[in-house]
Amino acid sequence: MKLLNELYEIIGKDSVDGALTYQVKFNPDCLIYQSHFPGNPITPGVCLIQMASEILELEYHHTYDLSLLKSIKFKKIVRPGEVMSFIFTDMAQDDDLFKVNVSVENEEAQYTKMSLLFKVA
Repeated sequence: MKLLNELYEIIGKDSVDGALTYQVKFNPDCLIYQSHFPGNPITPGVCLIQMASEILELEYHHTYDLSLLKSIKFKKIVRPGEVMSFIFTDMAQDDDLFKVNVSVENEEAQYTKMSLLFKVA
């Protein structure tokens, strides 16, 4: 299931010194928030991983299948309506594998930090 334009919308993009940044806004009306959790909605961690994959697919016009979550740390809760930056660094492709570090943050704090390995489909 694609989350773009359902859970989030892209509102900005920048590329500086090898870092790729996409700014996104989380849609408070998304169906996911009605069940996760009623009265106290939060963005599921698995959705943040899926969003990283979707953004990379948009940027590089490839399909990426998650092969390995090398590390992941959820530091703060991402709430509906918030604006966050997905910052992609240390990107490297070797044959059919693509590795990347992703930070989900705003101006005040880092919310999630992950190191992902994708198979290029």
